[in-house]
Amino acid sequence: MRDGSVPQLPDVLPGQIWLVEHSAGMPLSPLDRAVLAAANVVLYDRALASLVAQLLPLGAYAEPLPGVEPATGPAIMPRALDFAAEGWSVVQLVAAGPAWRARLAALPPALFRASRDSALPVRVVAKDSSGHERAFDAGHDEFAELIRGFGDSERLTLIFGPLAAPRPAPAYAFTANGLAG
Repeated sequence: MRDGSVPQLPDVLPGQIWLVEHSAGMPLSPLDRAVLAAANVVLYDRALASLVAQLLPLGAYAEPLPGVEPATGPAIMPRALDFAAEGWSVVQLVAAGPAWRARLAALPPALFRASRDSALPVRVVAKDSSGHERAFDAGHDEFAELIRGFGDSERLTLIFGPLAAPRPAPAYAFTANGLAG
């Protein structure tokens, strides 16, 4: 379902996966800059390493994505799914290109299995070269058709989830008398 509204700077929620498509040498949008600074985990294409080094706050966790075959590798890496399923907010920063965009039509089944219910919320933000942003909401069944409607000059930010329901930390019972040994 398209709504076309201009997005506001979002909250990055636990269990969400944000896919941020970016062209090297171009400035990040305010949305993408805010998301990178707020995420618990940033996974990035090696071509964008210098950008990540400039923008990530001190103490933030980031790791490069493994080398993936552009035509056949997954659009969302299994590592991102694992982090999100554990309740971390994840940004996967990818270099823009037609091969990556083509892989979006076949999202991993594990993404939908990890969702809290059968309807995985997906928000797509399209950014053009002038800085104009448009946002669309879609279910996973409408997602592939929606993605095909965007031009190659538009950069996408995709928000999946949250995947994992927040759960309380496990309680452990122990007794101690304060003496060592």
